[in-house]
Amino acid sequence: MSAAGRRYPDAMLDVLVYENVLVAWRRTPLGGYLIVSHEGEEIRLTAHHADVWTRGAFAVYLALVDARRITPRIPGDPAQK
Repeated sequence: MSAAGRRYPDAMLDVLVYENVLVAWRRTPLGGYLIVSHEGEEIRLTAHHADVWTRGAFAVYLALVDARRITPRIPGDPAQK
């Protein structure tokens, strides 16, 4: 995967951590990913599997936002005050 292609899963994982959907994530050697859930589970994925997993998790997050089941924590959003 090119460096440009890795930016999107990284950005989506950053949002999922910021929104408290995940605890943490990091890259592992050889281009893999380690994702930590709130249950303490460490999910080790290849870059391809991380891309697919992240897109799915992000789609669920966006669906919950669209359905108004959760409210995103957007920095500087005056509606959240």
